[in-house]
Amino acid sequence: MPLRAAIQDIRNKQFAPIYVLYGPESYLAEEFVALARREMIDPAFADLNTSVYDCTQTPLTDILQDAETLPFMGEHRLVIARDAYFLTGSKPVTKIESNPDALLHYAENPPAYTSLILITEAEKLDERKKLVKTLQQKAKMLSFPLLKDAELFAWIERRIGVYKAAIERPQAVKLAERVGGELRLLDKELEKLALFVGEGGKVSDEVIEKLATRTLEQDVFALIEQVAMGKLDKALRMMYDCLKTGEEPLKLLALMARQFRMLLHIRQWAPRGYSQQQLAGMLKIHPYAVKKGTEQARHFSEDSLKRLLGILAEEDFRIKSGQVDKQLALELFITRAYQERLKTTG
Repeated sequence: MPLRAAIQDIRNKQFAPIYVLYGPESYLAEEFVALARREMIDPAFADLNTSVYDCTQTPLTDILQDAETLPFMGEHRLVIARDAYFLTGSKPVTKIESNPDALLHYAENPPAYTSLILITEAEKLDERKKLVKTLQQKAKMLSFPLLKDAELFAWIERRIGVYKAAIERPQAVKLAERVGGELRLLDKELEKLALFVGEGGKVSDEVIEKLATRTLEQDVFALIEQVAMGKLDKALRMMYDCLKTGEEPLKLLALMARQFRMLLHIRQWAPRGYSQQQLAGMLKIHPYAVKKGTEQARHFSEDSLKRLLGILAEEDFRIKSGQVDKQLALELFITRAYQERLKTTG
């Protein structure tokens, strides 16, 4: 079911007895849950009529028993069951055994006075399971994939409107590149930028450069971007800036290793027909990072990336064993990465 339609139904007080929320974009899923809390439950009796469970800690039968309990001093009950692993193909480490037949029985005739929200951050449900097939017919199924490209930029443009400011598409793209695609971080940045420009103000490139916080991961990502573009001087300058802020060289080295490992995976798997969305799922990263990583990977051959990962492992050992100065090791590696880039692109 489309998310907007489900939201509109809730605002119109048309509550479904069962919702299934799945997908890695937990920020939007939590927003939906917050909306359900506001619209379904009288705030004066929220503690009495709202329950939150972890399915790895509480048996499913206990959760369903609560869902069948009549609301107290109110008209509706909301039961939220997180980490509904029994809807997926995974099996977490837990001593709690949940019997899916109990939910199958519940779904056949769920009480109208309760809304049960089942949540999992799994990208896909296991549609081979009878329980999932039944819920696809009986429940409202809402997917929360990670936002990417135009969807992400449009969300930024809409979200800043909540803080009574505006941002245009080029600046939304710039902000995503600087901060990353995690909506929680972006929301905090948008609130800060909106406060700075004031009500009715517009966020400019200069405001983003001045105020938007870039994580260390994004700094390393941008550093490698400069290497990929053949701008060794800018890459080194960014490294020195990181060190000036007190970042530990070994941490920078580890993040570089993670980034080049991602580039190697992209270089190996993209030619085999895997989409950016599929690669994001395989690598457990945001699709936007895969898109930018794909652009970077074009500047390095597979052999170059393997060599660079070997060098990173060697430099890590040399630093930890006191054989080389930490800053010098970083400088040498960035220079070697630039040289490998030249070998590939000519």
